[in-house]
Amino acid sequence: MSSKFFKSLLVFNRSQNKAPNFILVYLLISMLWHNQFFITLILSNGGVSERLSAASAENVHQYILVLFFTLLFFTLRLSYLYFANKTNEFVEKDEPIEDKIGSDQAFSENKDVTRLLDLLEETKAKLAKVKALEVQAQSDKTAAISQRLAIQAELDLAMADIAILSKANEDLRAKINEFQAA
Repeated sequence: MSSKFFKSLLVFNRSQNKAPNFILVYLLISMLWHNQFFITLILSNGGVSERLSAASAENVHQYILVLFFTLLFFTLRLSYLYFANKTNEFVEKDEPIEDKIGSDQAFSENKDVTRLLDLLEETKAKLAKVKALEVQAQSDKTAAISQRLAIQAELDLAMADIAILSKANEDLRAKINEFQAA
């Protein structure tokens, strides 16, 4: 615990370039706290020493209280840096979001997301049906091509038989015509 506190203190000290100086903060708080001192110093008549003595005689300077407010300012600033560092560490951890925010703040189901998921499931089902129909159509196409090729082969055989028979018929007619002419 103390090492983490000192680590936060070091982070705070590193960021002092952005933070105001302790003496500057003390003087600003002192000016705000003792504004009557400066007003009396400016508005009184006489020389510098007379003005200074008049201003100090009218006001009781509470240096310890100003110091307390200055220390309070820096303590609050240090606390802020410490908790900001802790928050950053907490957010950067790789934990599920439910662990980070608590189960009472878990995301509620969104109707748009539900509808989108339903539409996605419906589209997947349609795609599966279309793929099945495509496979069936491909097999029907293959069967039809096979059947047509088989019929074409039978037709080619029949045409060849007809051509052979026609040739044989012509040869026979030629022989008959030779025998009749002889």
